[in-house]
Amino acid sequence: MARATTLPPLFRPGWIVAALFTFNPLWWVLGFGDFAWCFAAVPLWIWIVQHRHLKLPPTSGLFVIYLIWALVTVSQIDRFTRVLSFGFRYTAYLTALGLAIYVYNERRITRAKFIRWVAWFWVAAVIGGYVGLVLPNARLNTTVASLLLPQSVSKNDFVGNLVRPGFAQVQNLFGVAIPRPKTLFSFTNEWGGNLGLLTPFFISSFLFMGTRKERKFGVIMMIVAIPPMVISVNRGLWLSLIIMGSLTAGRDFLQGRTKALKYLTAAVILVTVLLALTPLGSIIGGRLSESDASAREGIVGEAWQGAIDSPIFGYGGPRPSSNPFSPPIGTHGQVWLVMFSHGFIGLAMYTTWAFAIIWKCWQVRDRVSMLLTTVTVIAVLQAFIYNLLPTSIPIILTAVGLVMRGPDSSEERTVIHRLPRSVEMRPRLKELIHV
Repeated sequence: MARATTLPPLFRPGWIVAALFTFNPLWWVLGFGDFAWCFAAVPLWIWIVQHRHLKLPPTSGLFVIYLIWALVTVSQIDRFTRVLSFGFRYTAYLTALGLAIYVYNERRITRAKFIRWVAWFWVAAVIGGYVGLVLPNARLNTTVASLLLPQSVSKNDFVGNLVRPGFAQVQNLFGVAIPRPKTLFSFTNEWGGNLGLLTPFFISSFLFMGTRKERKFGVIMMIVAIPPMVISVNRGLWLSLIIMGSLTAGRDFLQGRTKALKYLTAAVILVTVLLALTPLGSIIGGRLSESDASAREGIVGEAWQGAIDSPIFGYGGPRPSSNPFSPPIGTHGQVWLVMFSHGFIGLAMYTTWAFAIIWKCWQVRDRVSMLLTTVTVIAVLQAFIYNLLPTSIPIILTAVGLVMRGPDSSEERTVIHRLPRSVEMRPRLKELIHV
């Protein structure tokens, strides 16, 4: 009998994750930065269909239910262009779910390598932050994507912003022209929000699991990242980092470990010194004193009223605001997008899934998983102020898949099984509470 032969794979295991995250700057330069998160659904789901007996990460079923309902609400869309916008968002959802399944099941690639590939995206975003500060008014006027699309389409303001990306958004804040970085993303808030979601991956890879040289690189990069993070005047990013640091240090401390608390203390001291001795302090002070509450209140109010008018199915997607100077309804926060687009039923499904992943991920005990769990908490915070599509939801579900997967044997040194100190601390904490 002839021996059965198998054709070699076209790409190496894990290539989809490496292509999406590590090589993201390439897609951005070509004008496909946002579209890459949609196109990736095709190879991901081809891989899933080709591999039988795959396991779904816990809580994935809730996300599937939400996706089914979102597909039902497409019946409320009244224009073909809005159908295209729906498809843009929906394929990003499919990519996110595919990534969770992929990293959860693809055991030929270690979890540490997956995390490293995502961490390089953080490095690229930080470098992009400096590019935005140096070239705030520059943009890529000609890209492959802009040449492929018909001029009638690429001239659209929204599409043009995607296929001819800029390096920063210069905004007049508290009387000063501030270059707010957005390199690798379409808007400055996306740069800040996604940097907050990516930071746990970078810390996990280069500080928790890195070699001595890699840890030095990690510390240097964390310091280097401070100026663009501050100058971006992105309050959501600042709050995301505070939440990540506080949760990580607190959980590590309860487990009897103090390294994260030391890192957090050192970071607080360093930032305090920089704010006191450099102009960064006045930037943060001005941003915190500024309020755009009234503008956001109007946007949220329209989304709420729209959901009241169509509480079951919503509108399938954003609609123009009654205020010609306001952005489309549902484009300033994932919660409001879901509520307006898919009704209160869709919102209930989405929030149930969001809190379910926090609950499930919160039960992990190894240090890397504990840090990646903060991504799910940050995601809930950001959902009220930022849209999480097309990039953030894939990042979040990649974190979920890696947390649910758990540590590989190569990560055993980072796993917390039962530490005598942690066992001793809990009774002490209880005594302090009772006292």
